[in-house]
Amino acid sequence: MSAHIGSYDVGSDGTGLLGRERERNMVAALLTALPRGEGRVLHLSGAPGTGKSAVVRFAAAAAGRQGIRVLTTAWAPGERGLRHAALHRLLRSVLPGSAGLPARERALLDAAFGGGVAAPGTGEPAVAGTCEPVAPGMCEPVVPGTSAVAGPVSARLVPAAPAEPAAPAPARLAAAVMRLLTAAAEPVLLCVDDLDRLDGASRDTLRALARLCGAARVGLIVAERAAAGVRPLPDALAMTPEALTVTLGSLPAPQARALVTRAGRAAGYAEEQLVLAVARGNPLALTELSLDGGHLGDAAGFGMLPATSRLAEAYAEDVEGLSAPARTVLLTAALSASPVTRDILRACTSLLGSGRAARAGLAETIARGLVAESVGDAGPAGVVGAGGAGAAELDEEGGEEGVGEGGEENRRLYFPEPLVRPAVLHLESAARRLAAHHALGRCLTSRPHAAWHTAQCVAGPDEELARRLEALAAGPRPGTAVLVALAALDRAARLSPDPERRAARLLRAAELACDHGLTDQALGHARRIDPSELGTFGRALLLWVHDLLPGNSAVGRERIAELCEAARAVAPQDPALTQKLLHAAARRCWWQQAGPGERHMVLRAFEDLRSGPRDARDTAVMALTAALPLPQAEPPHSAPGPADGGDGDEQHLAGQVAVLASDLDRAAPLLEEAEAAVRAGGRYGRLPQLLVPRAMGQIWLGTQWHTAQALAEEGRMIAGRTGQPDWVARATGTLAIIAALRGQHDKALEYAAEVEEASLRLGQNRQLNLAALARALTASGTGRYVEAYARLRFLFADPAAPYAFEQVWGLAFLAEAALPAGEQADARAVVEHVTALTEARRAPLPQRILEYADAVLAPDDEAEVRYRRALRPGAGAWPLLHGMTQFGYGAWLRRRRRVTESRTPLATAESVLRSLGAQSRAEQAASELRATGQATDGQSGVDDIARVLSPQQLTIARLAARGLTNRAIGEQLRLSPRTVASHLYQIFPKLGVSSRAQLAARIGPD
Repeated sequence: MSAHIGSYDVGSDGTGLLGRERERNMVAALLTALPRGEGRVLHLSGAPGTGKSAVVRFAAAAAGRQGIRVLTTAWAPGERGLRHAALHRLLRSVLPGSAGLPARERALLDAAFGGGVAAPGTGEPAVAGTCEPVAPGMCEPVVPGTSAVAGPVSARLVPAAPAEPAAPAPARLAAAVMRLLTAAAEPVLLCVDDLDRLDGASRDTLRALARLCGAARVGLIVAERAAAGVRPLPDALAMTPEALTVTLGSLPAPQARALVTRAGRAAGYAEEQLVLAVARGNPLALTELSLDGGHLGDAAGFGMLPATSRLAEAYAEDVEGLSAPARTVLLTAALSASPVTRDILRACTSLLGSGRAARAGLAETIARGLVAESVGDAGPAGVVGAGGAGAAELDEEGGEEGVGEGGEENRRLYFPEPLVRPAVLHLESAARRLAAHHALGRCLTSRPHAAWHTAQCVAGPDEELARRLEALAAGPRPGTAVLVALAALDRAARLSPDPERRAARLLRAAELACDHGLTDQALGHARRIDPSELGTFGRALLLWVHDLLPGNSAVGRERIAELCEAARAVAPQDPALTQKLLHAAARRCWWQQAGPGERHMVLRAFEDLRSGPRDARDTAVMALTAALPLPQAEPPHSAPGPADGGDGDEQHLAGQVAVLASDLDRAAPLLEEAEAAVRAGGRYGRLPQLLVPRAMGQIWLGTQWHTAQALAEEGRMIAGRTGQPDWVARATGTLAIIAALRGQHDKALEYAAEVEEASLRLGQNRQLNLAALARALTASGTGRYVEAYARLRFLFADPAAPYAFEQVWGLAFLAEAALPAGEQADARAVVEHVTALTEARRAPLPQRILEYADAVLAPDDEAEVRYRRALRPGAGAWPLLHGMTQFGYGAWLRRRRRVTESRTPLATAESVLRSLGAQSRAEQAASELRATGQATDGQSGVDDIARVLSPQQLTIARLAARGLTNRAIGEQLRLSPRTVASHLYQIFPKLGVSSRAQLAARIGPD
């Protein structure tokens, strides 16, 4: 079997095949029909690497498990040009059975594999060769050019007479082969890979054999390369009309992603995305491509990943079959950073010494389908031009006359199969690639592209060349174009004679790599810098980039002062870097919950260094360091969105400020727009910073928490695979809150423990707020309101500290727990303090939270007015808070013995909370509703119990069955533990139980 071309890894039993459901079903149908004597033919075709061999191996493994005999063959380089070599390898395990065949069939097989001479016009052997018999079990493969005499074809064959033997006719030989196969006791499956590469005699015989399978217990699966639309195969490989023919294409995105993950070559999420973009669903490329430890190579010049030997081998025949001029043209076009036909022909003329040879070579590569030409900036959609990613916008065409005919200034070369490009570079020698670089550096009219090629030939420092290379890294670099920018900056740094400039270019590359989530590449660039060689600007830039790199979050609060000092030092030279340094210092203040000294330091530096109109980054600095009320960012009206090619930075910063102010209605569209821009630009390092805040917002804004869960999980996964442990902890904290609200208490506590451990490891106290919220919600969800209140009160321990949105959100749950915990007075003091702090400016959600808290904590004679104010029109915009408010109002009405009035808000609360997925809260509302005497949707299963117990007793019994203590039940129902015990004393005999365990078994824990 061929295990090297066009395949991707499968298990030894074939079960590792990903996807390909249609092909699986075809194989299953073929194998099912074989024992009935209904032989079928399955013909697989497809471009190199599409997994034809994997499907063949899958079929062979499946047949073996069903007791079907499997015979296999494939192309082997050593058998090139040997007649019937592939057919002999297919049949060699059954050839000993040829001794039992009639003389006619045995003679035909002997002629094919033993060198007998066929009589003219008959296709039958006239004279047999000679052979030496061998001991059983010592049979060796037979090759053409050898002969045999009497005895089975498995005898050792010795060279025949020098005369060239005539082969038997394919149809007659196929009939003999079929007679040999049908003599076996079991069905037979023939698996033939690389059909288009087999010797012609074997191929013709297999085509004839395919026509004989229909009435025998012999099945045939053949796979051949057929790159439709790229180049026609040299020979039509038509199979029998009855054959099932299927062309394998690219894998769908989910299966492609799974294959990349299973291959394990991509080091992180961003690298995985690059592999997916370059491979475009080709299974072989998905398993072979990677950043190769950061060595980008020549392929980075056109935005692709370097090929491996296995991937290059799939296209080796394309290159080997070309003439010398065509091979030079193909290498030059594959290497060129510019797609302009005229420039590539000029370089080829320089290499070949003849414009005619260059044009002839180009015509040959186009005729073979390896390269195509278009008029304008791009070829057909989905294919890559010779210049690769980002080439079009850098074309600077000169006025020189091209080598070819008129109008060539508008002609572009592109590769219909982009994977040919890195494969060609891998197959060619370093010397030939260097010569092509030299020619392209002299002939390209685009100065940045010419600089890229020239730089590959220069060993010493060259500042002018380094400056020209930097132009390749300018502007947005979406998708694989980031590889062009990183390679250009890396090469420019190597050419830089000045250490300061060298460091600046490396740090720019590190920042770009961080932005795109390429953590290993970012660290590699940063480690090449010697801080002792840097001046003030270089050290400030190094400090900024180090603050972006993973592993630096645990640095103490002294880093805040260092960032402020660096900002002051470079302010006259680089205002943009000054702004970034201040933003980094403000971020540290927020994450580490810095004291007033550090915060005032940042604000002082900000006021001293930033003048004029404030932009979104300035507002973010103030929001991260200031106490309530938080400033608001102006809407980024002028910032282009993703559809306009914007990078989403303005929307991200404005959304960040809105989240800090709990202005979730405003934050949601900004973050969503920023996310779209970041994804479009391939800046995967930014994604967790957008996905996690969106998830937190959906806790309050969503009508169901599936969206919040999905956003948090994706943010956590990407943060983990892009080296951002702080955002892993943030996403985990969000998942902990969602789990606690859903009543998944064990999972919530597990998440909370992870967050607390990360907080200690990272030195980020801010992470503890989410863990505290999750633990408090778990406690209140199980009726432990005293514990819940204590944990929530911890969030407000320092009245002088700036309250973040976690504390504002926690106010709702603090007020909820205060009444059953007996802490109304203390909770009122906290609410009044936050109300005073936010008096000047308050977003809609904090306003509603304060109104809810005010109603829950109000004296009975004022509560109804305040509840009605909290439930005024618009309250439904925040479903969780709306459900909590309706529940609070309904419970208050029931305690006031306004039972009938209480049913509507309680029913609304149950519906809203159950729709969200807050099962424990919904059940609490349902318990209150049942206590009013109204049936709920889940009551039909306990109707008999409801007839025995009063509504109040039924509620207490259900809570006790869930494992709550008398104190916890009392906290939840506003009863004393003694009253609860009295009710249970009456409940037990009514239900015929004597313990809580029996009670749970009697009515169920739910």
